[in-house]
Amino acid sequence: MRKLLGFVIATALVAPGCADHLPDQDLRILAVTVPGAKLSSEDLWKDFQKDAAAARKQYFGKSIDVSGKVAWFETDATKTPAVFFGEPGKPGVRGRLLDDRAAVTLKELSIGARVMLRCFCEGLDDKNDVLLKSCIKP
Repeated sequence: MRKLLGFVIATALVAPGCADHLPDQDLRILAVTVPGAKLSSEDLWKDFQKDAAAARKQYFGKSIDVSGKVAWFETDATKTPAVFFGEPGKPGVRGRLLDDRAAVTLKELSIGARVMLRCFCEGLDDKNDVLLKSCIKP
């Protein structure tokens, strides 16, 4: 029985580190006072293009402050609100907004404006964008 209990505890401690994806809406971002990293969207993109595995290891699941010029943003109510940094039509950095703050964040955005978002970093998605989740304006 002790071995089984030990196995269950060990599995519970290790399992979160094995996750491939982050939750789309993680309210813990609201409690972050000091991010794990601060960088431009260009530098984050370059890190993932240089060595995606190393960048994922460095940033995955961590809160980061990312700044850059807004290329476009998603406001369609049928889709997840998002901000995109990079060139339209090309892979870049996509920040999915935290639903609780999306309306306020989108109201303050304009194309070409420089903005900083605090998000959890997931890594490259199937479109080759660097995917950020639960983004808010700090």
